[in-house]
Amino acid sequence: MDKETDILEKKFGKVQPFKVPDGYFDGFVKDLMDKLPEDEARIIEMRPNRWHVYRPFAIAAASVCVAIFSIGMYLHSSESADNQQFTEAQNTSSYSAIDEAADYTMMDNLDMYAYVSEY
Repeated sequence: MDKETDILEKKFGKVQPFKVPDGYFDGFVKDLMDKLPEDEARIIEMRPNRWHVYRPFAIAAASVCVAIFSIGMYLHSSESADNQQFTEAQNTSSYSAIDEAADYTMMDNLDMYAYVSEY
């Protein structure tokens, strides 16, 4: 036994104030079954599965969606490659006078933000 159980037994003793009447569980199952209502079985009608009728249409629709998505991704990737080449050409020559002035004055982004926010 653990420590808490020993403390409780010393304080209150081992007296059990509640008792089960004699023979209570002898006829318990029979009494319980007699109290339950007797329901008749219900008949549930099942309708046939019609998925086999719609399956070809679902497969065709899914195929069309995949084809449209694939074509869209292909077109987007080719446009994106063209835009990337154009952007790289701009970035190579984008060192402007503002960048040169910032380098000359040794200003970083925080200094520029503080200068702009004063007005």
